[in-house]
Amino acid sequence: LNVFYEDSVNFDKDLLEFGTQGGVHIHEDGLTVTSPVLMWVQALDIILERMKASGFDFSQVLALSGAGQQHGSVYWKAGASRVLTSLSPDLLLHKQLQACFSIRDSPVWMDSSTTVQCRRLEAAVGGAQALSCLTGS
Repeated sequence: LNVFYEDSVNFDKDLLEFGTQGGVHIHEDGLTVTSPVLMWVQALDIILERMKASGFDFSQVLALSGAGQQHGSVYWKAGASRVLTSLSPDLLLHKQLQACFSIRDSPVWMDSSTTVQCRRLEAAVGGAQALSCLTGS
């Protein structure tokens, strides 16, 4: 369980085509904050390609961990599991997965576009503390 390789991708600099600032798109309403799902997948492609170019021995990999400042919700389409079970190691992930997500831009932790709905959920279960006790969050 030792770390054998560590790398990072800066979304704004390494993936200019997505046009993010701080890895996100802040929408005109100021409440909706999203990140392109394929940007995250393409970032993984970049790191895997760097590893491959470095001669990294993938045969010893037991697990892959990803961490970052972007916490978002990714929504898979029905049928995505078929694509996941038939991935080709010869093709980039973002090319293979581009049709697998139900929305292109995921809401991230900074999004507050559903505040009204969240307050309604809180009220329906008896308040913020009740919701926290129920969900652990």
